[in-house]
Amino acid sequence: MKKSTITQKFQQNWQKFAPQFGTKQWEENPDFLYFIEAPLPKNLWPEMEQLSENLQQIKKMSGIWFPPENMHITLALPGRKGVHFQAHEVSTLKKTIERIVREQSSFSVTLGHLNCFADVLFREVWDKEEKLFSLHKKFCEEIPFAQDPEYKMKNYLPHISLFLGKGDPAFFEHPKFSRELPPLEMKVEKIVFGQARDESGKYNRKILKEFSLT
Repeated sequence: MKKSTITQKFQQNWQKFAPQFGTKQWEENPDFLYFIEAPLPKNLWPEMEQLSENLQQIKKMSGIWFPPENMHITLALPGRKGVHFQAHEVSTLKKTIERIVREQSSFSVTLGHLNCFADVLFREVWDKEEKLFSLHKKFCEEIPFAQDPEYKMKNYLPHISLFLGKGDPAFFEHPKFSRELPPLEMKVEKIVFGQARDESGKYNRKILKEFSLT
């Protein structure tokens, strides 16, 4: 995907959701949500932590600020056990992920500017070579269930969430806020499969299996 196309997609997203930031209330869900992600590499933790701390100083908002060790690029959300799939299908999920990842070598993406959804503040991920999109497409084709099917395939927008919760549109009007950030290269060397849940104001994660890219 050309950079101009990536920029256009994110700009359209910003124009749509920036006015809605804070209109959607984050809701806790104690049931485990299963995910397939590319975790943020440790070498980028200090810079992303500093970015998060700087943003938190701008305006207090009610919700969760993700620590760098929990930051990630979501590739697919199979959903919740008992709702979207059954317990016996977890092992099949693992095998499917392993088979798909086995054919994928490591690659790089670029972390770009700030953007948002109605209840999420995130950093854009520029997938210029469509490596992320290719993996996402394979997971969607091979895994028949999904938490949010409306965000699959052509509506997939790779990003790294920084904040989840009750935002405030005034946050973007603060003189210290700027969407633009210097680009940051991120190397994707592994994919993880795990489960997470939101409970008592906390985001708890557990990695069930890691898959290294060749």
